[in-house]
Amino acid sequence: MMKQRIGVHIRLQSSLTQLIEKAQLLDLSFFQCFLVTQEMGKLITTTRHEEEHFLKIRRAYFKDLFCHGSYWINLASLGNNGYRSLCNEVALAKRLEFTHFVLHPGTAKGAREKSQGIDALAFCLNNMLKREKHIAFLLENTCHSNLAIGSDILDFKYLLEKIDYPERIGFCIDTAHAHSYGYDIIDEQAQNDFIALLDNLIGIERIKLIHLNDSHEQMGSYKDRHAVIGEGKIGLRSLMSFALHPQLAHIPLLLELPDIPLEREQLVIENLCKEYESSALYMRR
Repeated sequence: MMKQRIGVHIRLQSSLTQLIEKAQLLDLSFFQCFLVTQEMGKLITTTRHEEEHFLKIRRAYFKDLFCHGSYWINLASLGNNGYRSLCNEVALAKRLEFTHFVLHPGTAKGAREKSQGIDALAFCLNNMLKREKHIAFLLENTCHSNLAIGSDILDFKYLLEKIDYPERIGFCIDTAHAHSYGYDIIDEQAQNDFIALLDNLIGIERIKLIHLNDSHEQMGSYKDRHAVIGEGKIGLRSLMSFALHPQLAHIPLLLELPDIPLEREQLVIENLCKEYESSALYMRR
């Protein structure tokens, strides 16, 4: 049950082959990755043979795949926003049959007010939605303050009002980001309030992915530093409560773990599956 619902972000280290074979080794139902090298911000180069090998395994073992847009893309900027890079990343993601593209909304760089950044983001998304109809775009909440878009969930409500095809925009909710921005998802009632807020502002039906992440940072720190799930400030109990909430229990869960050895990564996934099944059984009693 849990195995069908859980995925992992896999770091792109050397090649598409390494990427897809690691996903297969981890026995995942789906995974997420970048298609750029994060050090240089450059789109990976692939050969026809690599792409064919990737697609062969992808079609045999995976239904949904999530591509994460590079951090260099900032569609909310009033200056250089990386839109061309986005187009290149989306083109490769489509060629490799990724089903979803996860994107940070960005920061209103060069703007006086956040609303200007929301306008800029809406303009770019509307252009993208006109040209791309076969990949789903998911906007992820972030954890930064000031002119960052999407840390405050209310930003997404305002954004949807400016989107020409709002039914084609989905969302990815990151628990570590929500916690670091200041949303309390540890206290049971506060967690229920946060889920109600999501439903009221964007609609639970628009949430297509949950980044189930723990955080090294205190709530409200505005810092993004993931911990191994269950070893951070949010804790395993609160994360399981969030994952198993009746309104969210159908949504895929994806772990973005710190850089840890493969053997430990496998153990973290195995232990999480056991905890999930145990918590689900307890809640049904």
